[in-house]
Amino acid sequence: MTERHPNRSGAGADTADYAAALSGLAAVESGLAAVRERLTALAAARPSRPAEPVMPGGIAEVVHGEAEQQHIIEQLQREARKEVLTFVRPPYVSSEGNFVQKERLASGVEYRSLYETTALVYPGAADMPGFVEPGELARAAPTVPMKLMIVDAERALLPLSGGRDRSVVSSAGLLLLHPSVLVDALLELFEDRWLRGTPLRMPAVGDAEEDPEFPGSPELDEQLLSLLMSGLPDKAIASQLGISLRTLQRRIRSLMESTGTANRTQLAWFVAQQRLT
Repeated sequence: MTERHPNRSGAGADTADYAAALSGLAAVESGLAAVRERLTALAAARPSRPAEPVMPGGIAEVVHGEAEQQHIIEQLQREARKEVLTFVRPPYVSSEGNFVQKERLASGVEYRSLYETTALVYPGAADMPGFVEPGELARAAPTVPMKLMIVDAERALLPLSGGRDRSVVSSAGLLLLHPSVLVDALLELFEDRWLRGTPLRMPAVGDAEEDPEFPGSPELDEQLLSLLMSGLPDKAIASQLGISLRTLQRRIRSLMESTGTANRTQLAWFVAQQRLT
């Protein structure tokens, strides 16, 4: 990758291009919000059909009913050839987890998931060891703009309601987008938010340690710091690493001492700086 230096003549242009790109992204997000509001109104006028075209040319359709919504979520994953991208945040259509994801990961389909912090602290989620599937590429962010699934950069699925109440989200329906500029825009939105996310590094199955003395290996320390920076509570981090809460807190204090930081905020800043250099 070519380094850029402030004293180069193109620096001003690069800054302007970056600002223009951010402005364009904001316009895309605003446009999508307007489209979603319009489609919500159209869907509300025809609630009896489980799936129906709502835009010319079959670009989009609305899926109603929990059973139909669960079916389309599973179907899209089973039809994926290369990649499934997701914004993850509560509420969820199913409380039983995404068992199809395990099958598709095993078959070679790549999953990239950006978890909103609320998903990490959602009751029963982060306290369950392995809530990030082995092989899944996962990152965390304070917020994500919506729940979203993009399959093979061709089709996208998102709720028509941006609310946090499960019954409201379910009754509003899911919007299924077929290949179009809307899917392209959502893909750019995902990639932009993905680059800003904090990588989540989870222990592999069988790596958790029940020994009260935390094995301070670089790999496990990296997993600890990744979970800490994602905003996960200590109890959930300890559960993920398979150690006691007391042992976790001792290890965090040890890391602060070794990095010369006085608190967790400074520790997080130190880790972020190290990753940038």
